[in-house]
Amino acid sequence: MIYNVLIKFITNLKTETITSEQKFRLELIARAIKNNYLNPTIKINFICTHNSRRSQFCQIWNQVISKYYGFDKIQSYSGGTEITTVHENVTKVLSEIGFYVNPTSKLINPIHSINFGPKSIIKLYSKLVNDKSNPIDNFIGVINCSDADQNCENIIGTSKKYSLPFDDPGKYDGLSIQIEKYKYINLEIASSLKYLYQYLGFIF
Repeated sequence: MIYNVLIKFITNLKTETITSEQKFRLELIARAIKNNYLNPTIKINFICTHNSRRSQFCQIWNQVISKYYGFDKIQSYSGGTEITTVHENVTKVLSEIGFYVNPTSKLINPIHSINFGPKSIIKLYSKLVNDKSNPIDNFIGVINCSDADQNCENIIGTSKKYSLPFDDPGKYDGLSIQIEKYKYINLEIASSLKYLYQYLGFIF
């Protein structure tokens, strides 16, 4: 079950402005999901160098939107080539949209409990691709930044690896427009993943 405010947000997402190049990438990922759908679960790990912004947004929205469209076999993860922390602007944007965000630890790299429904929780924290909480084999790797794409040529355990880049909102940290940029990237990622699952429904 997904909170009504998030259902409304997803319903209002527009996919018309997604570039043809990005749609092509999304369609490749959708076909990879379809090809693996006989498996008990479909594991997708979103990878970005610091696992602090884009890959976290992707993990959240992939899990929520896949559920929204009824693809209940999907399990979403994220990781990086370095450990940092989930940026505060990520959790701020998610909270403003309607997710219930609760930091469950006060470590330097805190764990955030993100609720998108009464009994639907995702744990967000910065971690390596091979963290014990991530899948170790037979998963689809989706690279969200060019640095990670260059540094992760051989991700151990992937059944397939795909590039799905988004602009880095971290470039705007400390500027007056930073929140607007985070909101824009969040919207772009959510809209892209909506397109992915719409397309997946079309090809099934």
